[in-house]
Amino acid sequence: MLDIVVTDFGITSPIGISVPEFEKRMFAGDSGIIDLRGSLVGNNFPVAFGGVVDDTNIPPATELGLPLGLHTNGGRYLIHALQQILQRLPESVPIDALVQASPAGIYFDIVRDSLMHYDPDSFIWDELRAEWVVEIIAEKLKQRGHGSIDPENIISVNSACAAGSQAIGVAYHLLKSGRIKRCLVCAVDAGAWESQLMNFHLLHTLTTDDVPAHTASRPFSKSRSGFVKSEAAAVLLLETRAAAEERKAEILAQVCGYAFNSDAYRLTDGRDDNQCVVRAMEDAIADAGIEKTEIGYINAHGTSTVLNDRLETQAIKKVFGENAYQIPVSSLKSQIGHSTVAAGAVEAIACILMLLRQKITPTINLHDPDPDCDLDYVPEGSRDVAIDYILSNSFGFGGQNACLVLKKERN
Repeated sequence: MLDIVVTDFGITSPIGISVPEFEKRMFAGDSGIIDLRGSLVGNNFPVAFGGVVDDTNIPPATELGLPLGLHTNGGRYLIHALQQILQRLPESVPIDALVQASPAGIYFDIVRDSLMHYDPDSFIWDELRAEWVVEIIAEKLKQRGHGSIDPENIISVNSACAAGSQAIGVAYHLLKSGRIKRCLVCAVDAGAWESQLMNFHLLHTLTTDDVPAHTASRPFSKSRSGFVKSEAAAVLLLETRAAAEERKAEILAQVCGYAFNSDAYRLTDGRDDNQCVVRAMEDAIADAGIEKTEIGYINAHGTSTVLNDRLETQAIKKVFGENAYQIPVSSLKSQIGHSTVAAGAVEAIACILMLLRQKITPTINLHDPDPDCDLDYVPEGSRDVAIDYILSNSFGFGGQNACLVLKKERN
């Protein structure tokens, strides 16, 4: 069987636009959530909070080779994350495939004059094309001597909030099949703008509480009332172990288990019995070829919605039984909000950093635990632990469930 390893990654996030900055602020328990009113949205806009990238030091779209369009930040953030890898990747190394998670579909758009003066009657429907930048990335790779990627190996996935993890899973399967040796996984969502916020607000999923911004995302808390929409981009380089060792690359972690399924239940809610979520976790662990007792930490989907946090907690208990109370669980979304399709890839990077440092990140803002959410959510701050395997959960609208198992690399 082929081992699939991660040899590099780059990130653009609300708590850092480089891996060192992201790592430092992540373990410090910093929040990247800000109050948007009066700057990015109007003072009377119903959604106050967002996880926004500070893009002061990210070049404009035209300098990055991106065409101007209605929304160009996603492309900027993704290319910025990619360049962090390209700075370290020798030009002679071929890339065989690209798998991207990116948003698509029909969103609300607001006429420009009403952006700072919210008026429900000002909304118009506008069909926006997703920011598909994979072709631009493929061309950049070709220009740098990384080879020409066959069209069938340029893949885009959109399984809502499970897409980032699913993109990694698709790459994992491509590599394990022996078809390719090296794959870039890209995930981006720059959706902390008015139209996206209103879209989720009308689904009653976002918090509108009157609280300080840094406390707005509070998974597993009794007072939680919805998630905070955020933006981020992540790029990971996955290789077969043989390909990585051949070029003497540093191996950061191994992707050793993956599972994906669908509830086929409702547009937004998962099944009340957790059947498919439980199966996804169990199948990912089985795919890794390990016992459930070997999972040392769970990166929760942990959105801060009333339903998700309760159902995910119940599912973890069903999978791990009484041992569930011995496994630390935390939600990075408490710090950076929910970057939807990018979240799973961003959190995979966070998990790899945890494996490397043997330290887990906290669930911040957990001061009033929900009695129905009674696991160890690491509320006190980052914790030093000895972990070999991490289970990372991603659950999307429509009941789309993707789970990854990541393994510490033995040096």
